[in-house]
Amino acid sequence: MGNSKMIEAYVAEHQREFLGILEKVVNLESHTYGPRKVKDQCGMYLKGLFEGLGFTTDLVDAGKTGIHITGRLGSGTQKVLLVGHYDTVFPTGTTEKRPFSVKDNKAYGPGIYDMKGGLISYYMAVKALRELGMLPEDKQIEFFFNCDEEAGSGTSKDRIMQLASQAGACLVAEPGHDSVGYVTAERFGRSVVKITAKGEAGHAGNRPDYTANPLLELSYILIDLESRCDKKRGVWYSPVSMHGGDVGPTAMTPAEASVIYDIRYLNEALGQEVEEVLQSLKPRLKNVQLEITGGREKPPFAQSKVHAKVFNRAKEIVEELGYTYHPTRLGGGSDCNFTASVGCPSLCGLGLNGDFLHNPQEYIRIDTIPPRVALVAELIRTL
Repeated sequence: MGNSKMIEAYVAEHQREFLGILEKVVNLESHTYGPRKVKDQCGMYLKGLFEGLGFTTDLVDAGKTGIHITGRLGSGTQKVLLVGHYDTVFPTGTTEKRPFSVKDNKAYGPGIYDMKGGLISYYMAVKALRELGMLPEDKQIEFFFNCDEEAGSGTSKDRIMQLASQAGACLVAEPGHDSVGYVTAERFGRSVVKITAKGEAGHAGNRPDYTANPLLELSYILIDLESRCDKKRGVWYSPVSMHGGDVGPTAMTPAEASVIYDIRYLNEALGQEVEEVLQSLKPRLKNVQLEITGGREKPPFAQSKVHAKVFNRAKEIVEELGYTYHPTRLGGGSDCNFTASVGCPSLCGLGLNGDFLHNPQEYIRIDTIPPRVALVAELIRTL
């Protein structure tokens, strides 16, 4: 029996233990914007859990956002970084209505798929390696679990990039979709910008020619940017929020209006194109000025020679386990965008299999836990 199969068998034997720990973590709520005293309980439980494996841990205080957790095991020269987040999109109080539950080979609960299941996969992977005597002596395993990924990792991305720049490889346990062989091999970059049009207010019916309507100016921009969307090339501009004027009908042309854009792009060249497009925007109406704030949130994560060793090793392990390899590209971003940007060989989408992330129906497939944990464990062992 090969190493990957031995690990798979170990996890299958300890599946009840896995689900018991996962139930505890899921029911410890950790909404991104929830009360810190509630959120910290989940973070501290994870801290103690990994200390039980021998990790030396530290806390990074992120103020009202919560705590980020780091840990280290081993003192070898080769370092593998495990990145994940324990914050969820579900408001505090959700588990009172929808606690962890199991039905028909599926486990449900807020954040179980994105990505508390992935964090417990890390735990079980390291535990399996330790108890099976497979932990390499020349390996150092480091983890970073943040509490603000769903908000864009604003207080954690610098630390993630610093740790990744010192690692030989990075694994990110974002959801693994419905296939055992699934990994996320590429992710789009993302920019978030606010375009504000400042005009001249006035009566909408009495001499409207005295006004400069910012809402009309934004309508030209909306049409312009929509025409630049091209899914074949891999770039699109999505207006996600728009404000201007009063909350109801009035006879008043507003002085100011704004629109927020979520912009996605496949590669750096398209990211540069986006920046040039935004810089080229000029007002069409007289007496209107434009102000653009915000910018790049995440750089693209694209496959290259840098990431080949992780990509190819994952393929070998998946096929050793008897499954088909499914590398996929996603429009959504993750902390893997940051680790890849500093040249650290990275792979994403290594969490548990399931579906309905950010949805009340969110679940993980119980039968796929052993092979998915075996994949993570073998990557840790051999990279």
